[in-house]
Amino acid sequence: MTRQILIAEDDAGVREFLAIALTGAGFETVEAKDGAAVLTRLAYAPPAMVLMDLHMPVMDGLEALRRLRSVESWAEAPVLFLTASGQSQNMVTARRLGARGYLVKPIRPGDLLARVQAVLSDPGLLWLDDMTQVRSAP
Repeated sequence: MTRQILIAEDDAGVREFLAIALTGAGFETVEAKDGAAVLTRLAYAPPAMVLMDLHMPVMDGLEALRRLRSVESWAEAPVLFLTASGQSQNMVTARRLGARGYLVKPIRPGDLLARVQAVLSDPGLLWLDDMTQVRSAP
């Protein structure tokens, strides 16, 4: 069974880049252009992962994550943030809300696939970024 990844990104070129990299690695992708469109997807089964831009129109990634976590069937879906800046306060908030990590743009395909695979293959991984890899207690 192909694992589905929801790509939430307002830049069409970045969405296309992510979709090409992920489908080339055997994932199925669905896309959303803003946080509100992510919430529309809540009517469907949760994907294996959500890749979500931090800064999007209509609703930003942090607010979309807050709302996503309030839906029982989506509460555990792993979320990996994409951001053009590594502002620590946003990352602290993302982590507190249950995000599993972040990638700073521009993103290389190899880095993207390595991060996605790490999060999907290690359910004990709580946070993944360039500085830390935190796992829950065994």
